[in-house]
Amino acid sequence: MGDPLTLRPYGARAVLVELPDAATRRALTGWLASIDHPTVAVIPAELTVLLDVSDLSIKEADAQQELRLVTRDLAHLDLEALPAADATDSKLVTVDVRYDGPDLETVAGQLAMSADALIRWHTSTPWTVEFLGFMPGFGYLTRDDHDQQVERRHSPRSAIPAGSVGFAGHYSAVYPRSSPGGWQLVGHTDQVMFDLTCGGAATAPNDRVQFRSVR
Repeated sequence: MGDPLTLRPYGARAVLVELPDAATRRALTGWLASIDHPTVAVIPAELTVLLDVSDLSIKEADAQQELRLVTRDLAHLDLEALPAADATDSKLVTVDVRYDGPDLETVAGQLAMSADALIRWHTSTPWTVEFLGFMPGFGYLTRDDHDQQVERRHSPRSAIPAGSVGFAGHYSAVYPRSSPGGWQLVGHTDQVMFDLTCGGAATAPNDRVQFRSVR
């Protein structure tokens, strides 16, 4: 963990916390989940956490007071003393994948392995949901042993099918619905990753995703 956090106003009902690295963001997100401020939503991204009181039934003055209480605690927080995030007790979601994506060989080549080795590696251990973004239910997944960047496509596709499993940068992900995109696609799943009638997103930050190869 490096430099201290930075707090920035983000409209009348939110504060943006900027952090020096992903490990600090993970630890801070865990700490925020442990404190008692139920009206404040905690929304992590790659190097930020948004603290948001979006419930409009709460008066703006009360929302700002709640944010002041949280940010007061943050201002005196010792980031170095926060325990590292631990995903081992989080929810595990199994996602069955047909590894027949059009970019399977490309991704394997970028990671210096065969297509079969890529499939074995991708399914060998769970991935962690770092945060949700881009579209509802789109979880950015990481693993400690995925430290090599995968290049995005030079020409993005105009429509990626829902359920596509892909790579970009040091993330893997499942597209919850059809969308344009430049991620490299290695497979496809029938797993529903976002459904408002069933509670919304299938995963949340710090959940784990276990991919499983199926024919």
